Amino acid sequence: MAALARYLFPLAKPRIVLLVVFVAAAGVWKAAGGQPDPPTMFAVIVAVTVAAAGSNLINQGLEADIDAGMRRTRARAVASRQVSAVAVIAAGLILVAAAVVGLAVTTNLLAALLTLSAAAVYVLVYTVVLKRRSWNNIVIGGAAGAFPPLIGAAAVTGQVDPVGLYMFAFIFFWTPPHFWTLSLLLRNDYAAVGIPMLGAVASPRDTAVQVLLYVVLLTGLVWLPVAAGYGGLTFAAVGTLLSVYWLRASWPLGNGATAGQTLSAYKFSLLYLALIFLVLAVEPMLPWYA
Repeated sequence: MAALARYLFPLAKPRIVLLVVFVAAAGVWKAAGGQPDPPTMFAVIVAVTVAAAGSNLINQGLEADIDAGMRRTRARAVASRQVSAVAVIAAGLILVAAAVVGLAVTTNLLAALLTLSAAAVYVLVYTVVLKRRSWNNIVIGGAAGAFPPLIGAAAVTGQVDPVGLYMFAFIFFWTPPHFWTLSLLLRNDYAAVGIPMLGAVASPRDTAVQVLLYVVLLTGLVWLPVAAGYGGLTFAAVGTLLSVYWLRASWPLGNGATAGQTLSAYKFSLLYLALIFLVLAVEPMLPWYA
């Protein structure tokens, strides 16, 4: 048990969990109009942390064969057989179950069910069904990562409302260009294990076109809150500037971009999402917001 516990933390992908928890907290903040209830915020942060970590553990267990064939991941504990895949999956299931029950008790049943849905989409739809079969794997299965701010909003309001759906949609459309940029960096690894990530089955130019089209879509999407009445010009303006910068960073991807340029575009996509949700959450606190 002690040996298993030693491996669980890195297998849970803590850096990914950190971003997931951040957007969930932003969902709570936005739904509460900048005045979140501390117990609700705490409950969401803990539950989303535990559920995301558990989902990642299950994913690691199910993908041990894939990880073993990729240079980037072959040293991971499950792939290198330092720990049992069955044990890691079991630990993941326990964590997800604990998160769902905990959120149901501390907030409401809807938030708990959304948390369970996020885990199910990630594990069953993405990992089990789509990842090995379709280059659209991240388009559909990536919806799992769009749940956290919706969970946060539902924990506050007890319903699925337009603000929560908007935050879900934004991450849903952010996910493909983010992962497709990464797939360009890892195209040889994905090809070696037969995973049809877009960057491994399409040319860099075709992949770049898809990335740019999605970022253009996001550029338009930042103006929807203004039109719908649940966001202001500050969010739209900042979101537009960030989107334009992402477009500029991604432009070389289809024209012989270096590994450094591709990595920079990928890293900016992470910063982009964090800043978008930060501005969306704090905007109601600005003195000129109306």
